[in-house]
Amino acid sequence: MTIRGLTPRLCAAGPIAALVVAVGSPASAGPITGWQVLSNRDGMLVERRVDGRLYEVRATAESSLPPAAIFETVWKQREHPQFVPYLKRLELIAEEGDERLTYEQVEVPMARDRDYTVRLHKRVDFATQRYEIVFATANDAGPPPNTGHIRVPSLRGRWLIEVGPEGKGSRVRYEVFADPGGAIPIWVINRAQGSAVVKLLRAMLERTSEKAGLK
Repeated sequence: MTIRGLTPRLCAAGPIAALVVAVGSPASAGPITGWQVLSNRDGMLVERRVDGRLYEVRATAESSLPPAAIFETVWKQREHPQFVPYLKRLELIAEEGDERLTYEQVEVPMARDRDYTVRLHKRVDFATQRYEIVFATANDAGPPPNTGHIRVPSLRGRWLIEVGPEGKGSRVRYEVFADPGGAIPIWVINRAQGSAVVKLLRAMLERTSEKAGLK
């Protein structure tokens, strides 16, 4: 199924609140394993794999929207506070060429809010319409910890946006691994796992549709 916009209401964010939802339940300590399917419905494939003691999660969808338009939505982070739930604050610290550094504060339901600094790097191939954004925590390059938030020790992942099957539309993939730090109840993590990365990806598609005048 090809997704143009969004039907249900959304409540997730982007490398930002991924840590609220995508860390998954604690797994047995061990090496990285292969991807396992969590769900595949409504045009969205969700998978996870064990990475150490936690889960890495990814979601993949196809859309009728062009790759460049979706990439613009994801990369235009200054607009994310307008439509990304859980995102309390996003501050652009530095930007040079294809790399930027941002500081972000995230609301965590039923737990203490988190903050972190993240470094993002974009890789764009206009000829093939392939767009990739990789991100990882860079807390040493941002503001010091504060008493109002728990500092996220580890967050990494990527967006991959490319031409869809048969050269039409787009295929979008978002994957993330996060160690949120502190203590989050297991049942909260279990409930959130998988569904939130779907909501995040759909949120980006909905925003892109709105910008294109398709909603």
